[in-house]
Amino acid sequence: MVDLAKEMIPQTSLVYLFCKGALDRLIGLLILIIVSPLMLGITVLIRLDSSGSAIFRQERVGKDGHRFTLYKFRTMRIDNDETQYKEYLRRLINEGTPYKVDEQGNAFYKIIDDPRVTRFGAFLRETNLDELPQIINLLKGEMSFVGPRPDIPFAVEMYKDWHKKRLSVKPGMTGLWQVTGINRVPFDEMVRIDIDYIERCSLVLDSKILLMTALRVLRMDGSYKSQEGVRNG
Repeated sequence: MVDLAKEMIPQTSLVYLFCKGALDRLIGLLILIIVSPLMLGITVLIRLDSSGSAIFRQERVGKDGHRFTLYKFRTMRIDNDETQYKEYLRRLINEGTPYKVDEQGNAFYKIIDDPRVTRFGAFLRETNLDELPQIINLLKGEMSFVGPRPDIPFAVEMYKDWHKKRLSVKPGMTGLWQVTGINRVPFDEMVRIDIDYIERCSLVLDSKILLMTALRVLRMDGSYKSQEGVRNG
């Protein structure tokens, strides 16, 4: 386990943590009630578009290194080979190698144009609707609306010690990096942005991040997601 919470979070933020947790569950429950019909419709369309469960489940690493099962709507075909994906993660974390460099020399640090994604899955990602089932993780207390994105155990095992500081708070459905770094930030810089959020976290900052996320979602800007957003699901 990684117990860095006391080191990274000022004691004066205990009221903030309590308020954040209460608001997460209250707002999450209200959203779940409102979007339940939409989630049911998405479930049906996923099953019609491709074979397999509509819900994608994957083990992730949360606060203090605790593992949990993350839920998303499935956007990929089932039984994908993870060999190339794990090699991409290894190069990204250990070497800072981008996934792709376009003709203009722009580096992309997330997987783009993934052939494993289904037709309807591409729409879900573009609209960010594939993230809706994570409200369940939020209600279970495993995640928050705002925080570093939860990584998979394979990636966390390659973390340097200073990378593990991003595990000192609950992971989030969105975060500071998602609304500022987009997809052109190397892994080390992404971690630095997460740590910056942890050191400055407040209800005001969380509100700003949620507003920026909402604006990107309304613009159907799927690029706000992290590398996690394109993982095998």
